[in-house]
Amino acid sequence: MLIRNLKNLVLMAILFLVVAPASAEVALRFSPADTTVDVGSITRLSVVCDDTLDIRTIELYVEFDPEVLGSVSGGPGTLFTDPGFNLFHGFELTETNVWHGYCVVMGAYDFAVSPGELFYWEFEGLADGVSPITSVSIILVAPGSIIIPDVTLESTTVTVGEDLSAAPNNSWPGHSLTCYPNPFNPQTRISFSLPETQRVHLNVYGIDGKLVATLVDETRGAGLHEVIWNGQNDAGQIQASGLYFYRIEAGSYSQVRKMTLMK
Repeated sequence: MLIRNLKNLVLMAILFLVVAPASAEVALRFSPADTTVDVGSITRLSVVCDDTLDIRTIELYVEFDPEVLGSVSGGPGTLFTDPGFNLFHGFELTETNVWHGYCVVMGAYDFAVSPGELFYWEFEGLADGVSPITSVSIILVAPGSIIIPDVTLESTTVTVGEDLSAAPNNSWPGHSLTCYPNPFNPQTRISFSLPETQRVHLNVYGIDGKLVATLVDETRGAGLHEVIWNGQNDAGQIQASGLYFYRIEAGSYSQVRKMTLMK
């Protein structure tokens, strides 16, 4: 009940904020990015600002996969806690797959100055798999109750257990693997090159490591090849937005890369 009341106070305060004039985009990031953890381990993921900004408030909603990760706790980052500010903050799960956190520096003349850690989230690895970590919404407020415009928080991933992308990646001359566009909607073009005639397996996997689509399973000659993936599985079913892996095996060469389907 206390956290809910605090949340309502934060939302009410936002109604009286002034939006600053348009400026360059502020790009926040998760740290560490695209990390791998063990089942049962508790790990900290930070929201970091690399720009120089005066900040009084941060509020954010972040989405994750609750079948792979369990939310443990969250709170103000070292940018707010190290100076010893008087803070008004909270953390909660608003849905099974979304957490909400906020922190406000109290005091008329106090504010944090980035770069540094703005907020942290502690989570537990529950089961083998890959969870995208995606910002649903984020608000930064400068002194004077001015909303900082154009703030983004780049998505990342947390892999629990065996990392599909950590499969042996053997770099052999003459081989390559790319896709464009990435992110994509509704389709992407996957390109690969071979130094000689080889048997090729090119597959698409979901974040749970399960096979989604087989794109190539045949012998191909030397040179550049291109294959279109239209975001469907082998049964012709359109797949949901999210992170996917595409993997090639050609002789002793193997490589895995990431791509994002957006709708």
